[in-house]
Amino acid sequence: MILHVIKSNIYSGAENVVCQIIRGLSGREEFVYMAPHGPIEDKLRSIGLINCYRGIDKLSVYEIKKAVEELHPDVVHAHDFTASVLCGIALKGRVPVISHLHCNPLWLKSPLHPKSFSYYLANKWYAHIITVSDSIPQEYCYANRLRCPITTMGNPFSTEAVLSAAEEASGEDISSDLLYVGRFNQAKNPLGAIKIFESLPDNKSLTLRMVGNGELLDECKEYVASHGLSQQVIFEGYQENVYKYMDKTKVLLMPSIFEGFGLVALEAMTLGKPVVCSGVGGLTDIVNDSCGYICKDNESYVDSISELLMDASIYASKSDGAIKQAHVFDNSTSYCDQLYGIYQSLKS
Repeated sequence: MILHVIKSNIYSGAENVVCQIIRGLSGREEFVYMAPHGPIEDKLRSIGLINCYRGIDKLSVYEIKKAVEELHPDVVHAHDFTASVLCGIALKGRVPVISHLHCNPLWLKSPLHPKSFSYYLANKWYAHIITVSDSIPQEYCYANRLRCPITTMGNPFSTEAVLSAAEEASGEDISSDLLYVGRFNQAKNPLGAIKIFESLPDNKSLTLRMVGNGELLDECKEYVASHGLSQQVIFEGYQENVYKYMDKTKVLLMPSIFEGFGLVALEAMTLGKPVVCSGVGGLTDIVNDSCGYICKDNESYVDSISELLMDASIYASKSDGAIKQAHVFDNSTSYCDQLYGIYQSLKS
């Protein structure tokens, strides 16, 4: 049995990966999903995984020890930095721990940052590290001192699943020129997306839809209201099915400050949407000149978006390229096979 351990109680990128792993390997492994009580329970219930959920009040060394004593897992699969550190401290090598890193926060580069140093100290108890892009071990300041195998696996991704979900779109008018999909937090830079949109010379005739929620949502709404953009920038909140918004937009905007893999880009590209992004983390592996633009400053964002919206031939070329590039990353079966192999190696 594999015990998945995660700190958050919401459903986002890392949580989506856990759910895909459980569903993809359900015939070969048993799983428990341990996370704090919260919105994740409704999501697990809606996709039929609530029976494998172990709810806790807060992730801690005590809860990890308790779960291992009661469940006797063969492998503990910890997701992201906090869960990895806590699992290492709690188990100290008594059970193989996989540390699965889904993002590359800025503090990875700082040897004096407490999170960076604590992950290095806990590494002696990890059996394997999985990352979603090469940028994570490349940027981690202690990477050359890590004591276990590191495997870059990307994210499990299915173009068929995206296309199927996009077909569920209702008849409502949810079209947009630009689309932002993600958490409203520092990493995803939603306010930066709004400021880029504001800089477009013809923004009064355009629409930016923003799908998601988070701690910066109120700040973003206040900025939009105070800068006269309320008719152009539309907040959609959290949406169970983001693909219907992707299907009805022209361009996906991703001005992330840091990004682990960049799954949202692949999802939009599957639907033929060019991506204009910051090119941090895994985005450099996904987005290229055939399917979008990687931008370094506000001016390059404005130029790239304007070109896509004004030149039909360039847009068509990038749209076709996006679909082709997305299919390159279609890997659900091979991903699960590779992960299953790692599980088996740690059991032996």
